[in-house]
Amino acid sequence: MSTDPFAGLPTAPDAATDPDGRPVEVIYRAATIHTMDPANPRATGLWVRGDRVVEAGDADRLTAAALVTGARPRVVDLGDATVVPGLIDAHCHITLLAYLLTGADCAQPAAPDVAAIQARLAAQAPGPDGWITGSGYAEYKLADRRHPTRWDLDAACPDTPAVVYHTSLHLGVVNSAGLRALSLDETSPDPPQGWLGHDAAGRLDGRLQESAALDLLAANRKRFLDALDAAGRAAFMARAGRHLAALGITGVADAAGETTAFGALREAERRGELPVRVTVMFTYPESGWLRAAGMTTGFGSPLLRIGAIKLWADGGMNSRTAALDEPYLDPPGEMGLLWYTQDELTRIVRECVEAGFQVGIHAQGERGIRMSLAALASVTPAAPDRNPMRHRIEHGGCFIPSLRAEAARLGIHVVSQPGFFSALGDAYFDAFGDERTAGLYPFASMAHEGILVAGSSDAPVIGASPLAGMRDAILRRTDGGRPVAATEAVSAAEALTMYTTAAAYVDWAEDVTGSLAPGRFADFVVLAEDPLAIDPARIGPDLVRATILGGALTYRRA
Repeated sequence: MSTDPFAGLPTAPDAATDPDGRPVEVIYRAATIHTMDPANPRATGLWVRGDRVVEAGDADRLTAAALVTGARPRVVDLGDATVVPGLIDAHCHITLLAYLLTGADCAQPAAPDVAAIQARLAAQAPGPDGWITGSGYAEYKLADRRHPTRWDLDAACPDTPAVVYHTSLHLGVVNSAGLRALSLDETSPDPPQGWLGHDAAGRLDGRLQESAALDLLAANRKRFLDALDAAGRAAFMARAGRHLAALGITGVADAAGETTAFGALREAERRGELPVRVTVMFTYPESGWLRAAGMTTGFGSPLLRIGAIKLWADGGMNSRTAALDEPYLDPPGEMGLLWYTQDELTRIVRECVEAGFQVGIHAQGERGIRMSLAALASVTPAAPDRNPMRHRIEHGGCFIPSLRAEAARLGIHVVSQPGFFSALGDAYFDAFGDERTAGLYPFASMAHEGILVAGSSDAPVIGASPLAGMRDAILRRTDGGRPVAATEAVSAAEALTMYTTAAAYVDWAEDVTGSLAPGRFADFVVLAEDPLAIDPARIGPDLVRATILGGALTYRRA
């Protein structure tokens, strides 16, 4: 007899029916169930019918109640496990994750120095896009303490276009063959919203920053997908979906959606191979056909929906392109980059809102956040009906007090990434110094001032684990062990809220996900221990035993 409590459970939402066509009824028993339903926050039993929650409560009472209805529920005893609602990543890049999973892992510690990056690129075959691709490096974590150069990549990949992306994805380095493929030479001007790196002699050193890197990444991903058949595109997305499900994720917002990738997601959904719910945040340049068709925020199916329009106000923190009020300490004198003028951003925001879209604006530095709030103020009604479209600031690194006050006044929400502290935080001290670093990502102050903060990862910029993000929201420690303003820490319960009810709310999905209230989708995660009760340092992806999406098993630990 199998001791696996998950044996025989449906493995796809449309399989959650018995041979007679009736919804499968299951009662899960667990030591602790955190429902995130204010009316009924804690339970020991969860009654699931088909893909929906019937009720959470005392396990014995639910079993008896189910029998009274004539149901013959299967009882799944999870022993001392803890159940929480399915975790939601409110800002990641599932299609980029899928793409970069096919390339070389150049992150640290896997690649500790430039020589290791060279070796990994040399061993990597070109993809269907014709490029050798690697990703994940951070120059401040490399033993060399520098970016690779075109000449480093030439030694590894002399003839084939090659690129290695910085962990921020706002910067990439290409080899000489890559520069030729992009028709770039020393006479090439910087592109709009981006720039090209040069060495001291004025030669292109292979660095592409902001739009130069992001445009290459988008173009190569599109070429990659275009080279696949329908089954290949579905498998491409399914691989990333399985990766996320193994982390306890049941829902994501794809924060830079485009048409080709949307088609691949649709193909995976059509074939029953999409193991997470995806809300696609189309970029503004990709949104014209949506606006023409009248397909706005919320349009779609339970598995695949259209979300906010994604805009950029400035660059990234770790690529040193976030637009600041004061210069970076490293590199000295740099102030970052703005993608638009104030008038341009305001015009685009109004255009999107008039077409019926929620808007999410990438803004990291003070200047980027200030410009974003000014644009959103032009479309946000005065109190009491604040922000009815639930417009969002994505990231919100330098949310100084005056900007928090304005965001609170407007009712603007923030979708941020606590996992940045451990993965990227040591570099903040080099870029900003101790005092300014202490003001970054002030989650406790935001909550105190009434700003709703949802959790996310920005994967593949960092790892996608929401549990690691919870840990970092509580501990606020860098990989090197340095604390980042402990006074801005949140409690374990508040951290779980960021990845459940708050993430569902900013995604316009709180009526179907984010909690285990009656009528919600049966999306939940089985954890080995209670994240609200253990040492926060032990909260992480290893706690995940199983992930359930709409009553169907999408992941279980072997």
